[in-house]
Amino acid sequence: MAKAWTASEMGHKGGKTRAERFSKRQIAEWGKQGGRPTSVNADALARLRELLAKGKSQAECAKALGVSTRTVGRVVARLKGRNDAKPC
Repeated sequence: MAKAWTASEMGHKGGKTRAERFSKRQIAEWGKQGGRPTSVNADALARLRELLAKGKSQAECAKALGVSTRTVGRVVARLKGRNDAKPC
């Protein structure tokens, strides 16, 4: 009887099989089409900036936007790291 695969082994084998069956270009194209959709779009980002400018906390902003506090924290950190970002 064969040993059961771990999740890591299954993931590695799946990636290896895809790499053998498809070209790098095909795999790269799939990556452009897929991915996780953003939870903070341009409208939500503008609203977040407004709320932060009014002195709202990240938790209050998250509740108003319907996202997690961690999501707001990541967006704020990204904004602070950009040169064109307004102060948060």
